Amino acid sequence: MKSKKSTIFLLSLIMLMALNLQTSYGQNLSNLSDYSVHLGISPPHIESGLSSHPVGYVYVLNKNEVPITSTYDVEISLTSDDPQIASVPEKIILEANSEYATFDIKTGILSGTTTITAELNGKIDFKEIEIGTESTQLPDDMVLELNLPTDKMHVNSEMPFSVYLKTLDGYVIRAPYDVEVIIDYEKTLAIPDSDKLVIKKGDYYAWGILKTNNKVGNTFLRAIQVENQLDTAKSIHVSSTLPTSLSISVFPKLIPAEIDRTVNIFVSLLDSDGNPAVAAHDIPLKFFSNEQNKIGDKLDSMMKEIKPVIKKGEFGFNLKQKIDVFDLVANDLMIGVSSEGYGVATDTFFTAGDTINIESSEINSRGVKIFGLEKIPSNATATIVYQISTIEEDDDDPDVDEDGREIESIDLEERYSKEYGEEKDDDDYLLIYGLDHLSDNEYYPILANDNYHSTDYSQLLSIVSGDESIVKIKNSGKLESGYSYGTATISSTQKSGEVLVSANIKGVGSDSILTKVVNSLQQKEVRLFSPTGSDTILFERDGSFDIFLVALDAQKRPKMLENNSKYLITPTNGLVEIKKDSSFAFANLKSDSFSIADSSTVTLSVTPIGEDADLSLDSSKQFTAQPSSKMLIHLPTDIVNNNQFDNIGVVQIVDLQNNPIIPSHDIRTKIISSNNGILRTISDAVIPAGKSYSSFPINPTGTLGDTLISASAKGVIPSDSKLTSASALTKLKIFTTGLDQEIPVDEQVEVKLYIDDENAESVSGASIQIMTDGNSTVTPDVIRTGPDGGASFTVKALTGPIISLDVIATAEGYVDGQDTITINVDAPENTLSVANLELPEWIGPIIIVALLLIAVLVVLFLRKSKAPIEEEWEEEEI
Repeated sequence: MKSKKSTIFLLSLIMLMALNLQTSYGQNLSNLSDYSVHLGISPPHIESGLSSHPVGYVYVLNKNEVPITSTYDVEISLTSDDPQIASVPEKIILEANSEYATFDIKTGILSGTTTITAELNGKIDFKEIEIGTESTQLPDDMVLELNLPTDKMHVNSEMPFSVYLKTLDGYVIRAPYDVEVIIDYEKTLAIPDSDKLVIKKGDYYAWGILKTNNKVGNTFLRAIQVENQLDTAKSIHVSSTLPTSLSISVFPKLIPAEIDRTVNIFVSLLDSDGNPAVAAHDIPLKFFSNEQNKIGDKLDSMMKEIKPVIKKGEFGFNLKQKIDVFDLVANDLMIGVSSEGYGVATDTFFTAGDTINIESSEINSRGVKIFGLEKIPSNATATIVYQISTIEEDDDDPDVDEDGREIESIDLEERYSKEYGEEKDDDDYLLIYGLDHLSDNEYYPILANDNYHSTDYSQLLSIVSGDESIVKIKNSGKLESGYSYGTATISSTQKSGEVLVSANIKGVGSDSILTKVVNSLQQKEVRLFSPTGSDTILFERDGSFDIFLVALDAQKRPKMLENNSKYLITPTNGLVEIKKDSSFAFANLKSDSFSIADSSTVTLSVTPIGEDADLSLDSSKQFTAQPSSKMLIHLPTDIVNNNQFDNIGVVQIVDLQNNPIIPSHDIRTKIISSNNGILRTISDAVIPAGKSYSSFPINPTGTLGDTLISASAKGVIPSDSKLTSASALTKLKIFTTGLDQEIPVDEQVEVKLYIDDENAESVSGASIQIMTDGNSTVTPDVIRTGPDGGASFTVKALTGPIISLDVIATAEGYVDGQDTITINVDAPENTLSVANLELPEWIGPIIIVALLLIAVLVVLFLRKSKAPIEEEWEEEEI
């Protein structure tokens, strides 16, 4: 019987659950008061222009804000505060058993923000929608940047520069409207091609060209954004390879105080940076000396005879001047040169009292000392001087010389390093009378007693270049008998660099000098210049980016090219050409090889291309990649019904200020759910060309919980948004009253049940079915709750000590509630009888006799055990 009752209960439960599943998706809104209407606009910011956008969604939510469906069609009213910006249909229908209704929002030629309102049975919701990008202000956290490829320029040259706005965390801002930037400058040195740059709406930067005049000095550029009170400035050093000053070198530095001596005088031109320069025209020279009688007069005579001049296209003038310094032991013998417009230059040399021949017994060791210019220009001719000397060793010095003069060691190298007129110390006034007056290891000139030169048969003298591709020996010259030095002529090539030039005199020694060939105007670099930051490249969504190539000379100045030059930029494989008479080229490059993520690095390499390409210009630079766009996930509602399929999500491409971007081609996005066990995204979305957004389906699995819906695309910053899967139905709770004590058997007892939801609110109209365990009866077995959520029935217990009732509560829009009620019963105790034990009748008398016999035996046992105990007590009393 019990088994049959359990089976009936189980079947009833299954039928009720099935009935509930059929009706739980749709609810009669007429019977509900605690629901709301929800308006979703996804995306809430769309592009302007005449179009119709399916971005409106309307839901009905229960009091837990979970979407529910209606059992019948529902009419919803819509309004727009400004139909000229965005218009909506007056009414839409939420169809029966549909979780949401969609509607189109039509846009016109106006941009701006308006409010859309949805109304259902007096319940309303409203949302703002923004059309276009008519922002009236820029972000507060921003700075204005002025970007230069270099802070050095040559006269009569040009280079690009850019201005842009960026946030404090380093992101370049896309202009929501035309942003004007005023350019301030000092016009005597350099002038931009415009006094005002405009960052156009939708762009990230603006650029211009700075052109220098023919003057040198320091100038500046200043960028000012008046509207937001932003400004920035940078200084620029303008120099020239044209000569601006003179330099003179007198070699050798120490000669004997004898008659018929010579010194080698080389006058060169220097540019504003102190590098050797070439004369643009003939430059006449005038020489002078502080020793007029013995040197100045000779120079005056020379100038009358040859009229010294640095010729156009050359960088110096070499003079081998005969002088008479007999018995003139002196320091700071100065020879100077001047030229109008180029100033004055001076150098000094010294004379020594003793004349020592190469065969003299005073000589312990011999050597060669070489003199020359530290820098010479390319494609130029210069001289070097080699001098034979003996080397001073202080160990053998007496205290006084043969004329009784006190001997103090003189440091020639220190003396040579001082300029004429520079403040002197005591040692600088000491005269060089002989070898012993020099410091240890100093070189003292000695006179040759033979001619040293280089021929096909004799190599007494050899001048060698360490790299003939940079410097060649044009003429080794010769060292004549009776003199201490000779002069060689060298010539530089177009190639720049450092090279050792060595002089070797057979039987005497050798020495070397490091000479640097400078080609200040030679292109030494091709620089990658990003207009959005010195180390940052801004990538468009399709992987394209803007870049400049700037040719630079040896001084890091923009170089105006004499010929067209082509360069390959990898890995984009873009070919860029800098035109003749220009220093830069602009390019917009694109590469599918990039996989750009925010703050990732990209290395670009530049290789010269062409028949005469200079491969030394190969270069590369690492940039930080900054995507210019990002994905946004828009969800019309944050909670979806776990029993409703075909929910919608929207993906949109926007700039870094969340303004919609209109792509020129389709964008394939990747849509992923972080937990497919709760919500599934069954397909990716393609944003079509001309639109900033696209929708995609989201399907719940029935499992409750949260998940992240994320969207990504190549070259775009990804994003995600949380979505919750929840049940629209709350579970019914069953409560009882009046059953605190036992109930009697065979009496009708009233029991009251109350039905609440999970929020402890009473549920009226709920149907309650009561089923017994067979030990009681209930009347009625199906009841319905009233307005207070209560309903009553009577129960009569047939037996005890307990009975149980199974209760199932159902109501539209709720999950069934189930409970088992256990009731204590006050039933009399049953007397022991054979009938109750269900034993045969004949065994009853036998049981009664056995019980009487047991009683008699117990009495006899107790009497027998009492007598010994009494005897023991009597003995103790005696």
